[in-house]
Amino acid sequence: MVAPGKKFTLRHIFKNVTKWKTGEIFYSPDEEHFNVPWQMCIHRENGNMCVILCCLKVEEDRVPWKINFEYQLKIVNISGMSIVKAGNKICTEKRRFVRRQFISRNTLKSGYLVDDIITVEATVKITKVSKKQLRSFDKSNKKFSDVILAIEDEKFYVLKKFLASHSTYFKTLLLGKFEEAERQEVKLQDIDSTDFQNLMEVLYGESAIDDGTIKGILELADMYDMPFPIRKCEEFLIDSSEKSIKEKLKIAKQYKMENLKNSCLSKVNTVRDIKAAMTGDPTEMDLSVLAALLGKSLALH
Repeated sequence: MVAPGKKFTLRHIFKNVTKWKTGEIFYSPDEEHFNVPWQMCIHRENGNMCVILCCLKVEEDRVPWKINFEYQLKIVNISGMSIVKAGNKICTEKRRFVRRQFISRNTLKSGYLVDDIITVEATVKITKVSKKQLRSFDKSNKKFSDVILAIEDEKFYVLKKFLASHSTYFKTLLLGKFEEAERQEVKLQDIDSTDFQNLMEVLYGESAIDDGTIKGILELADMYDMPFPIRKCEEFLIDSSEKSIKEKLKIAKQYKMENLKNSCLSKVNTVRDIKAAMTGDPTEMDLSVLAALLGKSLALH
C-alpha cells in the first residue's frame, strides 16, 4: 500500500517541436519532490518521439539507494488529444531514468501538433524508498522483542514497553484493554514501512533524520503522539536542514515548533528575506509569524 502524499506530477510545454533535429534533447526544468530532484526530457530517435523521466538523486557518502515507483507518461496537445504510457520502475544510483517511445514524427505532425506545441506530463507514485538501515528490527531482533508490528510487507520486532514509554498511542494499544494487547502480532494500517523504520531508528538514537526522511518521521510521530522524535526533528531543522525558511515556517506551524519559528524569524533581516518567508496564501500562515514579518517590514521602510 502507498502512503498518502507520495505522488506528484511534472508538466512542461515544449515548443517548436518540428524544428528539432534527430539526436537533439530538450529538457524541462528539474523539480524537487520528496527531497529528490526529477526532470523530463524529450528527443527524436529513428524518426520517433521519445519521452524520458529522470531521477536526479545523487549518491551520498557511497550509500546505495533505491526508489520504487509507478509512473504514467502522457503527451497532450492543446485540443486535449493524448497518448499515455504507464508502468513500474526501480531507480538506483546506476539506473536513473525511464525511457518510452511514443509516436513517429510524421504522426505527431499530422495528428497531434497544434501551433507546433506539445505538453508532456509525468505522474509518479512512489511506492518504496530504500536506503541503508541504521538499525535492524527484523527477525534477528526477535529475542529482544515481545510483539511484532506488521506494516505493509515488513515485520518489526519491538518491545511494547519501550514504544509505550514514547507514545500514548502505543501505550493504549499495546498495554491497554484493547484486544491488540494480547496479540503476538499487530497490523498497522495506512503507513509507510520505510517511514516507520526511520521513526524507530530515531527512537533508538540513530541519526536517521535528514531532509528526505523528516516529512515521514514527523507525520508518524505526530500520529502516534511521540514528543521525542518531533523534538529531534525540530533540532535538525534549526541546526542542519537546507530547507527554505518558508518550508520551515510551514512545518513549525503544522507541528507547533516554537523554537523553529523563532529561529527562522531571527534570520529574516531584509526585504528579500521577508518575501522569501511569505507563502502564496498569507491566510495559511501563522498569525504571529505574519505579525512579526509585518513589523520587520515596517522597520525597514
